[in-house]
Amino acid sequence: MGASLDSALDAQELANEQRTLLDLIDKLQFAQLDNVKLPQIVVVGDQSAGKSSVLEAITGTPFPRDAGACTRFATEIRLRRSPDTSIEVSIIPDKARNFKEQEMLRQFGGTVHADVSFDALMRSAVDLIAPKNMPGRFAAKDILVVEKRGPDMPLLTLVDLPGLVKNANNDQSLEDIRTIEALTDRYMKSPRTIILAVVGCNSDYVHASILTKARHFDPDGSRSIGVLTKPDLADGIGLEDKFIELVSNRDKLNVFQHGWYVLLNPGPREAGQPWPSAEQRRQAEENFFSRGKWSVLPENMRGASALKAKLSTQLQRHIGRYVKTLRKQIQKALDDCDDELKSLGTGKDTPEEMRIELVELFSASKELVIPAVHGFYKNPPRKNFFRVTADPRGTPAQNLRARATEENDRFAARIRAHGRKYNFAEGSKHDYARREVEMLLRQVRGSEFPMDSKPRAVYMLFQSYSEYWPKLAQEHKDNLGVVCNEFLSELIDFGWPRRMREPLRRQFLDPQMKALMEKAQDELERLTQDMNLEVQPYDPEYEEKLRNWHVEATKDGAKFSEAEEVLEKMLIYYELAAKTFIRNTITQVVERHLLQGMYGIFNSVAVMSMSNEVVEAIAAENKETRDRRQTLKVQKKAIEEAKDICASLAMRKELRAYAEDDRDSTDDTSDEEGPRRHTSNASSMRRVPVPDVKSPRRTSRHQQQPQREEGPPTTSRTSQPTPPGVAGDYSTSHKPEVPRAPVETGGEYYATSKPPSSAPPPPPRPDKVRSGEQHRQEAGLGSNNPYVPAEPRIDSSGGWPSDYVQSAARRQARNGVLGRA
Repeated sequence: MGASLDSALDAQELANEQRTLLDLIDKLQFAQLDNVKLPQIVVVGDQSAGKSSVLEAITGTPFPRDAGACTRFATEIRLRRSPDTSIEVSIIPDKARNFKEQEMLRQFGGTVHADVSFDALMRSAVDLIAPKNMPGRFAAKDILVVEKRGPDMPLLTLVDLPGLVKNANNDQSLEDIRTIEALTDRYMKSPRTIILAVVGCNSDYVHASILTKARHFDPDGSRSIGVLTKPDLADGIGLEDKFIELVSNRDKLNVFQHGWYVLLNPGPREAGQPWPSAEQRRQAEENFFSRGKWSVLPENMRGASALKAKLSTQLQRHIGRYVKTLRKQIQKALDDCDDELKSLGTGKDTPEEMRIELVELFSASKELVIPAVHGFYKNPPRKNFFRVTADPRGTPAQNLRARATEENDRFAARIRAHGRKYNFAEGSKHDYARREVEMLLRQVRGSEFPMDSKPRAVYMLFQSYSEYWPKLAQEHKDNLGVVCNEFLSELIDFGWPRRMREPLRRQFLDPQMKALMEKAQDELERLTQDMNLEVQPYDPEYEEKLRNWHVEATKDGAKFSEAEEVLEKMLIYYELAAKTFIRNTITQVVERHLLQGMYGIFNSVAVMSMSNEVVEAIAAENKETRDRRQTLKVQKKAIEEAKDICASLAMRKELRAYAEDDRDSTDDTSDEEGPRRHTSNASSMRRVPVPDVKSPRRTSRHQQQPQREEGPPTTSRTSQPTPPGVAGDYSTSHKPEVPRAPVETGGEYYATSKPPSSAPPPPPRPDKVRSGEQHRQEAGLGSNNPYVPAEPRIDSSGGWPSDYVQSAARRQARNGVLGRA
């Protein structure tokens, strides 16, 4: 009595465990997760192989053949135990459908009863998923679900696929055949699929397409189970021995490690003739296999009961094997779902609600602007905007102060290296003073007495010698505009719902940045105009350097000319003025108007002054966004339920033996339909443009950027090599190398052959790397982005190609690229 009770309890515990495993698969199937491959049994076979009869034998329910219910898409058959017998039909909609269509299909469902037959429900489902005469009806990825409950049901879930067709016919075109092939391949190639290959004895199995596919997708037969149907027809075509050899695994080309099973199909029925009961079918199979050549097969290979027992046990083991891996993938799917829901934001219905949401977003954004401008990069609570480790690809766009400092260093180095109009070699200053300065002094003579000094000569020389400064400063201001805009792009990509990003740029950020750039431009123009002011140097260093030069120039009784003295005064003044110009450009243009101006962009007070039209233009959501949010919420609920089930299963000791045999391979992570798309919501996000304040010209995002002439290359954020001496090259030093002036030869002074090449724009922000890869689906920020210059390339000679750097004449055209087309 005690032993019987223990056996009953063990059987009940096993049944509960099996039921929980199948519930897990049901939840995952409902969620339709691309990155979670389900452990499942898939029923495949050639058309007319007897696949429907196999399903009838397993389920005890005849499937309506004339309705074509199981020939157009995948059908999931769920068998569960219950005191009462019932059959329900429902649909899992393809997630690629719009929300309205998904809801319509999801609401379909019914239970078989006296007034509604199984045939009628199946026909209704078929017409709903794939209406007749609808093009591509075989391409439907919806899943028809048939759930049968009863006291004697095996705990089992099967996926039935359309039968493989070799030749086109009135019902199936050549395109339909290709679609069925693709659908079958998609299921069969997953390493987590058990292939239930159905072969009929009505023709030689060497022509069976399913065996060819099984050998291709499961070459060692480790996850295939064979089912041979219609054995009573084998004798008529003289192939009984050959089929018995096949199911005995003596055919070396078709060896299935899980074995073969032979089922006797019921014969054709007359109209109105009742379908044979399970007992009648069992008796017919027993009679057939008890005589003739088929009697040599062991009983555990014959009949529907043996097959059901095998499938039920094998599915439980198969699911248990992958529970550990499934748990990780379910968590990943839940994280992705949460991230996308977060990116969609919460929908608001009235302008007042939208305005409140904008105030909250502005406040949260300003929390990130302050540390970025100050340069201490501390993440506010529950946010991970700033990296806590170094980015090997370069300074992240989030670190605004650090990127601005890099550009300031580059600007200072370029002024020192390329700011002077002439370069002097040893002894060439004397020659220049004799040829050029003396000529200038003669040409600027006025009413002064001979031998008197000409006070304006030094200023005139300085204005000519420093004429490249305005251009270099203009480039620096433009580059800082790019840095600021890339920071804003990173900021709104991180903290703003996706639907609001482009309207926010267009309605608010573009005008704000345009105003800041205009103020910076006005300030820069004032600085460059000040270069024409003739103001004495009030720096003791000037006098000290001039006295030292006098001492050196008169050593050993030597004398110097007036032209040489004027030239030396200009050079001393130039060095002192260069430091002031660099400091003023950085302080008054970059700091005052761009970096400090960032503080005022996300001012919540500005939201209160927005019109309702602007608020709605930024914050209102379209129907697609609402539908997507609803779809994600439904999916999230199913994933959470699957996660709870999986967590409880992972703790069961009965499954640990199977889990230790987890044979997941790298192939299992690949997308069954091709290369994985990096996101369910991948979209090409545009950066905030730097407005063109100098010219109304705009360049289309599809137009090629102006070619650049020779110049120092930008820092690459990719794995491409970075030439030494460029900011970002850490091979020798963390400081940017100051470019050297060309070495003069022959003792001659010379003018630079052309103005200094334009400074490369700042390197584009690296691809975002944050915990959980929150925004990998928004990775469309590469070379197609109109606001970021193309990545530099190395040509075959090892140099930087001329199409990377800009000429001075085309410098202003870059603003058109940065501006909105």
